[in-house]
Amino acid sequence: MRYIVLIFLFVSYHLYDAQHYFFGDIQTNYLLENQLYRSESNSHTAVKPYNFNALQKNSLHDSVFQKGIWDYSEIFSDHQFRILPILGFEFQNNPINRENLLVSGLGLQINADFHERLSFQGRYMYNGGTIDNYFINSLHYRSVHPINGAKIDTVNNYRFHDLDLSLSFKANDYILLSLGKGKNFWGDGYRSLLLSDNAAAYPFFRIESEFWNVKYVNLYSMHQDQYFNETKNNKFASSHMLSWNITKCINLSVFESIVWVGKDTLSNRNFDVNYVNPIIFFRPVEYSIGSSDNSFLGASLKFKVFKSHILYGQILFDEFYLKELRAANGWWANKYGIQLGYKTFDLLNIKGLGLQAEFNTVRPFTYSHASSLQNYGHNSQSLVHPLESNFNEFLVRAMYQKNNFSFSFQYNYQVYGTDYMNYNFGGDMFLSYSTRFQDYNNTIAQGRENIVQFFGTSFSYMLFPKTNSKISLLFDYRSKNVQSNISDDLLIRIGIQSNLWNTYADY
Repeated sequence: MRYIVLIFLFVSYHLYDAQHYFFGDIQTNYLLENQLYRSESNSHTAVKPYNFNALQKNSLHDSVFQKGIWDYSEIFSDHQFRILPILGFEFQNNPINRENLLVSGLGLQINADFHERLSFQGRYMYNGGTIDNYFINSLHYRSVHPINGAKIDTVNNYRFHDLDLSLSFKANDYILLSLGKGKNFWGDGYRSLLLSDNAAAYPFFRIESEFWNVKYVNLYSMHQDQYFNETKNNKFASSHMLSWNITKCINLSVFESIVWVGKDTLSNRNFDVNYVNPIIFFRPVEYSIGSSDNSFLGASLKFKVFKSHILYGQILFDEFYLKELRAANGWWANKYGIQLGYKTFDLLNIKGLGLQAEFNTVRPFTYSHASSLQNYGHNSQSLVHPLESNFNEFLVRAMYQKNNFSFSFQYNYQVYGTDYMNYNFGGDMFLSYSTRFQDYNNTIAQGRENIVQFFGTSFSYMLFPKTNSKISLLFDYRSKNVQSNISDDLLIRIGIQSNLWNTYADY
C-alpha cells in the first residue's frame, strides 16, 4: 500500500543537473545557514533565496540534507522532474475570543531540470478560511491577511490562489537569470529593513552576477497597491544589492531601490526603461527625467567571529538632509532605519541549539511617499518590516533542532506610535506624508504610544523537506498596552503546513 501511495503522489525521472533555489522558513534555514556561516566558501548569506549547483551542494555537510518520511523528499534533489503535494490544513483556537476556526488548503509543487542550465520551480495552492481576530487586531490591518496577502471580505472570510514560480537560466559561470513570481529577502537578520518576505508574492525578473568575492543582484519587480482608491494599481521597483566578502569574516553589502507609479494623471509609464541600467545609481536618473520617484539607499555589514558567532547590522536611508540631521531637530524628512543583531549556532557546544538577538528602529514617515502608489509596499503590506515605521523593536529567539524535530521560542518587545485625532504621526506608510502633523520635533514612537510584548512558541516535525511540509503546534501570545489600557490576544494553531517563506504573526 505504501508503494502505491508513493507512485500516486510523486513522479520522477532522470534529467540534468541544474541550478536550484532553496526555499524555506527560518527554522528550515537553520541547518543550511549553520554550514554556510561556518564554511570557508565564498557564500553570500545576505541574499535569499539561496541558489546552489551540484558542486556547491556536494560541498555541504550531510547534516543539511534532512530526510522526511520518504528518503527522496530531502531538501536538495538533482537530476529530477517531480510533482509533489503541498498542504495547508490548520486548526486555530483563540481562547480569549472563544473562536475555533479551520483553515484549509491543497496544491502541487513542480521541480524540473530541463537542461544543465535551465530549471523550473513552481507551486500552486488554493486555500481559504476565516481570519482570526488575533490577526484583525494586528497593527496596520487593512482587510488583507497578514500572512498570505489574501483579501478579506465583509464577513472575515477569504479565498486565495497562491502561485509561486521561478524559471532560472544559467547564462554562464557568472550570471544566473530568473523570471517568476515570488519573494526576496536581503539581509542576515530575522527582519530586514532593505527587502523582506513580509508581503505577498510578486512578479519579478532577477539577475544574479557572481565573480571573485562579489555578488551583484538586480531585481526588477511589479507590485500592486490595493490601498489607493480601493482599486488595484500597478507600481514598479528596480533594486540593486552588491555583496562583497572583504575577508572570510567580513561582508559589506550596498543596497539601492526606487519605486515609481505605473500610471498617473499625466502619463502611462508602466516599466520605465530609464531604470533598466543594471549598474547606474538612481538619483542622477531621477534628476535627468525630472522625476519625484521614491528612492532608497542602504547598507549592511556582517562580522563572523569564531565561525559560529555572527554580528550584523543594516542602515536604510529613505530621505535626509545633512544640515537638518546635524541640527537634531526632529525634521520629518530625516527618514532612516537601523538594525543591530547577533546570532550564534550550536550554542554551548549543543548541536542544533541556536540563539538570536536583534534590535530594529525606524523613524516616522520612512518608506512612505506623497502617495501610497510610490511607497515601499505591495498588496497593502510592507515590503520590509511589518511594523512599517515609527517604532523601536527588540527581539530574541532561541531554537533547537535535531533531525526532523524543531522547537523555537521568541520574545518581542515593541514600542510604536499610532495616529490619533485624525493626525498622521508617521507610523502608517500607506498614508501620504503630506498629511503629517508637524515638520519638526518628530520622534520615534510619537503619537499614541503602544507597548507590545509578544511570546511565541512552536513545535514542529518535518514530513517532506522538499516542500517544507511540517506538522506544527504554535502558541502566539500578545499583550498590548495603550495608554495604560491593556489587551491580550492568544492564538493556538495546530496543523500541517507547506511553507516556502516565513510567516509573521509576532506583532
